[in-house]
Amino acid sequence: MQDRIGRLNREVQTDPMTGLLNRRALSGILDLLRSEVRPFSVVTLDIDHFKRVNDTYGHDIGDLVLVKLSEIIRSCSRDGDYSCRLGGEEFLVLLPNVSLSAAAEFAERLRGTVASSTIDVVGSITVSLGVAHWPGSADEISDALKIADEEMYRAKQQGRNRVSVRRLVCSA
Repeated sequence: MQDRIGRLNREVQTDPMTGLLNRRALSGILDLLRSEVRPFSVVTLDIDHFKRVNDTYGHDIGDLVLVKLSEIIRSCSRDGDYSCRLGGEEFLVLLPNVSLSAAAEFAERLRGTVASSTIDVVGSITVSLGVAHWPGSADEISDALKIADEEMYRAKQQGRNRVSVRRLVCSA
């Protein structure tokens, strides 16, 4: 019975396609980090021109791209990091106890790995990434997530296939 409950709990907190954590799991992790006052960096990423992939190759191939990207994210992450699929082609990685500069290096390494990887049928894809830190980029955790998202969109506006980092330091 305990095994079944554990399996059901994992299923509720996991994206069924990619195997990454989902928004429900992310919420619980953020609550834990907040209660422990444990600093973390957040990296959001979005596949560039993903609609074009679905329109050109179909949604089955689009799903294959999402699965491949999730594998790349996992391969670039440490054991203690939390990788989540937020929905569609948007992903998030929480990096506990990682500075903003180290998170920017992680994001750049992830960006380069994605760009240099080959995906069957599609070839290669690129991602745009935004990076923020809590505390530091924002006083509230929800604001840090929003800032990382804003930075991701800034990376897209600046030409895509790049990393944008919010270096604003908030008052303590």
